[in-house]
Amino acid sequence: EEEDGYIGRTEFDSPEVDPEVIVFKEHSLKPGEFYNVNIEESQAFDLYGKVLL
Repeated sequence: EEEDGYIGRTEFDSPEVDPEVIVFKEHSLKPGEFYNVNIEESQAFDLYGKVLL
């Protein structure tokens, strides 16, 4: 959990080498759980999105 949101990964990514998915902080999320995220923005290596509940 970061100030602006949560840091996650896609189901295909490895923590050491792959980009991050930054999930905007709209809901309280539990570490280790899987969530569906709608990607709304991207930058060079990272994706940004919102959780679909």
